[in-house]
Amino acid sequence: MRQFSIFLALAFCSVILITSCKETTADTATNTATTQQQKTIQPVAQNKQIQQRTVTAPQGKTRTLNANQARPQRPKHEPGVPGGKVNWMTFNEVEKAMKKEKRKVFVDVYTEWCGWCKVLDKATFADKRVADYMNENYYAVKFDAQDPEDISIGGKKYSNPNFDASRPKRARNATHQLAAKYGTRSFPTVLFLDEQLELIKAVPGFRGAEQFLPLLAQYNQ
Repeated sequence: MRQFSIFLALAFCSVILITSCKETTADTATNTATTQQQKTIQPVAQNKQIQQRTVTAPQGKTRTLNANQARPQRPKHEPGVPGGKVNWMTFNEVEKAMKKEKRKVFVDVYTEWCGWCKVLDKATFADKRVADYMNENYYAVKFDAQDPEDISIGGKKYSNPNFDASRPKRARNATHQLAAKYGTRSFPTVLFLDEQLELIKAVPGFRGAEQFLPLLAQYNQ
């Protein structure tokens, strides 16, 4: 009887052990299946990402092309409002005009070889808004900084003693003393002078009509 009891006890333990092993095996199988499923899902997700990148790339390229097409072109140097014509004068004519009416004086200092000086003429001074404002409020002088002739202002004579007449007209040459008096070092430079022809401000470089109009108003005060 005792032996039979021991046999039953051992059989019961064997059943417990076998059941636990099955549960462990089932868990392992489940984990293995889950891992395999994850491994299967990850490549699929990666494939989807690759497909998305593949699909997105042409769209990005298309957007880039559209962006390039939408880039603003370099501005054409033309007057915003055509039809302007500045009433240019000489310094001598300005001094005579001052005896009748006092005004500020605007001076365009240029040279024959200066490309941007020509653009300033074509795009800015040819703008009707600029020309009309200058004609109404300023005496405007166009002054060649390499002029070989003497110029008298306020009873004082300015000349260009180092001018080389043998050089071509559009070649670089010596700078006139009057340009040096007003501190002109580059071209184009525009000068704003008071009623006594003293310098208020020298403004170098090219500006279009939209940037030029505020300057005219600023120094006409």
